[in-house]
Amino acid sequence: MKFDDLYYIANELNKEKVRWMIGSSVLLYFHGIVDSPNDIDIVIDEKDIMKVKDIFDKIGIEQRKEKKYPYLTEYFYTYIVRDTSVDIMCNFGLAHQCGDYRLKIDEAAIVEYRKINDYILPLSSLEDWYVLYQLMSGRESKVNMIEEYLISNGVNHYELFDRALTQPLPEAVVCNIKSLTGDKA
Repeated sequence: MKFDDLYYIANELNKEKVRWMIGSSVLLYFHGIVDSPNDIDIVIDEKDIMKVKDIFDKIGIEQRKEKKYPYLTEYFYTYIVRDTSVDIMCNFGLAHQCGDYRLKIDEAAIVEYRKINDYILPLSSLEDWYVLYQLMSGRESKVNMIEEYLISNGVNHYELFDRALTQPLPEAVVCNIKSLTGDKA
């Protein structure tokens, strides 16, 4: 992944006043958890999905991908923008043994607007991705890395854990959240 490509995308989305946020490995990179992300994962507010589709149709080449269970994401697109693969998700959801879980995108979910080289990058929370990765198969290493980070640096967004706990979650995920938060979530 090339960071110039991320800045180019951020500029295009911000110019059109899209509500979006960065997640996954780029988010982990910005917290020093991984050394280098492979691609860009962004989550889009549903009200902006058609605007975003138009933007990416102009700046990238769409790659066809089939939706795979347990992912319930309503709108999912993959584009190549310059040299970087970008996954665009809207109404991101995961099915699991206790029900369905949905990532909410609103101002509370965007926990930081990081400015780099005059580009504004809206970041989602490690707390939300800690929950999401636990619901994804084969992501144990990322769960462990985020957990270690939160133990070392503290939980900053208890309210997002509280919000996560209002949705159906496996007992193991609930226990992991509660062990990180004590009585605060």
